[in-house]
Amino acid sequence: MTGRLLLLTVSASIVSALSLSAQPVITELQPRGAQKGKPFTLTLAGRNLGEGAKIRSTMPASFTLLTPDQPAPIPGGPMQGEGRYATFLVEPTADLAAGVYPIRVVTSEGISNVQLFTVGAFPEFTEDESRPGALPNTNDSMEDAQGLPPPPFTLNGALRGPERDMFRLSARAGEKRVIEVEARRCGSAIDPLLEILDANARVIARSEDAPLLGLDARVEVAFPRDGDYYVVVRDARFSTQTANFYRLKVGSYAYPREVFPLGGRRGELVETSLGSETVTVDLRNASSNVHQVFVNVPGSPALPVPFAVGDDPELNAPVGDRAIDSPVTINARLAKADQVDRYTLRVPTGRAMTFRIQARELGTSKLMAVITVRDEKGNVLGRSGDEPLAEDLYNVNQSRTAGDPILRLQTPAGVNQITVTVEDLALRGGPGYAYRLNVQPVAQDFRVILNSAFVNVPAEGSVAVPLTVLRQGFEDEIQLRVANAPKGLRVEGGYVVAGLPVKETPQNRNSRGVLVLTAEPGETFESLDLTVEGVARLPDGSMIVRKAEGPGMIVNVAGASEQGAVDRQRSLTAPWMGLELVTARTKPRAATLEVTMLDRTRMAEGDQIKFRWKWTLRDATQALPKTVSAEMVGSADVRVIDMQADAKDSSTGTFMMTTTRLTRPSKYDIYITGRLNLGGGEQEDIVSRPITVKVDEVGAGNAQTGSRP
Repeated sequence: MTGRLLLLTVSASIVSALSLSAQPVITELQPRGAQKGKPFTLTLAGRNLGEGAKIRSTMPASFTLLTPDQPAPIPGGPMQGEGRYATFLVEPTADLAAGVYPIRVVTSEGISNVQLFTVGAFPEFTEDESRPGALPNTNDSMEDAQGLPPPPFTLNGALRGPERDMFRLSARAGEKRVIEVEARRCGSAIDPLLEILDANARVIARSEDAPLLGLDARVEVAFPRDGDYYVVVRDARFSTQTANFYRLKVGSYAYPREVFPLGGRRGELVETSLGSETVTVDLRNASSNVHQVFVNVPGSPALPVPFAVGDDPELNAPVGDRAIDSPVTINARLAKADQVDRYTLRVPTGRAMTFRIQARELGTSKLMAVITVRDEKGNVLGRSGDEPLAEDLYNVNQSRTAGDPILRLQTPAGVNQITVTVEDLALRGGPGYAYRLNVQPVAQDFRVILNSAFVNVPAEGSVAVPLTVLRQGFEDEIQLRVANAPKGLRVEGGYVVAGLPVKETPQNRNSRGVLVLTAEPGETFESLDLTVEGVARLPDGSMIVRKAEGPGMIVNVAGASEQGAVDRQRSLTAPWMGLELVTARTKPRAATLEVTMLDRTRMAEGDQIKFRWKWTLRDATQALPKTVSAEMVGSADVRVIDMQADAKDSSTGTFMMTTTRLTRPSKYDIYITGRLNLGGGEQEDIVSRPITVKVDEVGAGNAQTGSRP
């Protein structure tokens, strides 16, 4: 057999007592990575990953299903008897590169969520405490520290609750080592803190939220004397996470120490400094919905770092005192504490303008920027970056949740030159405080964001796909669509109501939309990537089309998630994977559901619209709920009342929707959802196809009845 040989084992099990369907779910991988060119066995724990499972991944490899022996259970995972197992022979191509790769499973029940698998350059080892059957808290002290092999190596470990893992590393005087923890970058929910202790338990190096690594940690140590040292890994909050793994990497290697500039212009070759050397980034073929790529020191075993992609002309600081034309993106950094960068820009008089910073949200800058715009006389026209959150929970530290600042304002009549200043909220500075300042006239534009990383469409059934439209100067209606829908997949809904007259915020205005996907009876389609688009007509009659962007994956992080919660507690996503909507067809659900409009009554303050729901069961003995959930997508001040099942026929019922003067006159997509209890703790959410209802202005004539879009 030619090429590299990898062995992949898959375990399926019950994830929780409550399940919404039999669709495949992956909850755990063991180990989380492997060395290039080395065979390995990988166990996936989850649910419904049984016979016929196929691996879908961007890893350049072939996957062949084999018949495995049952592996030992993963510590903290499902018991061995609760699931089924499958083995895959994985044969990578010769060009397999170090990096992070998504792993999905496709079965007859649909497609699973993503788990990330890391391919590294060093030999791989496993923490003793993480091995099957190991006792907890067996390496939490210097006395019990697990010995580490001679570098270089990567050790796969896990934090089982609020503990710390301690390892013993032997070194010689003057020896230099890079020691880092890969966690959030690989899909883990822990926020790693790394410490290096000497034999007297004195901390000689410490890292939390290392430069360019987001929440991950890295130190470079020159050991002062011969002897044993201790590497401590723990969660910074001692939190308990479900995705609790980490990869401890030790060796002597080059890695990016900076990224400057932080990005470049689409369609060009761009040079960027990574500290030790300068590399050329090829953005000539970057598609329109790609907002970042990844760069690395050539040959480095470190994971690559993000590099932003923009569309406007770019300048690198210093730019001097000259006036700069807009639109433009200026790449610069606050090299020292208390530094305030100042730019003079020529702008069209009386024109709405957008001023946007890219820095901390890229993951390669520590800057918490504040931008201020002044006219030629020094009068402040606008400021963003230091305003409090709505609940006054602004955190003045690296972990605040307010995003990079964005400021929209209209230049006063007669003003054609302005001054923009950029500073750090805490007046910090240094090599890690780079930024991108983008200035442009406000275009009538928008972005479309998928709220789901993937979707399974039941045979002869429907599923709702929620989306968010980030409005950037365009306030009219938008139609969502699927550009590459295959035969057998019906796409309905997707109408986005024009922007509502609500108070502006410094962030983008949001609107909601829902696409309903239905698998046609008797038709089938293979799993595929759907291209979702938003389409709208500009005032001049031209069309604007924007591709949707997605989260790629979603890993929940334990902790507060409300507004004001710190970054380390926000859900983990991988937007670099979310350029399409990954879709598969599943088996039929237990029922289908239909909604129809019966009548409407015009009231003084709005409408009362009556609807009927109707269940069609595959099993006549299936118990039915007495209510359903109903949504008029994008509406304001709409209430659902008088919901009641038919006393003689439990498969049907009615409800009312009431509108008010605050409900914008428009057409709306309406669909309903019902939840079936299947027994044994299983549930299924059943979605109806949508209908369209037009709401007229209060006082106008009767509106049209509901219809299919």
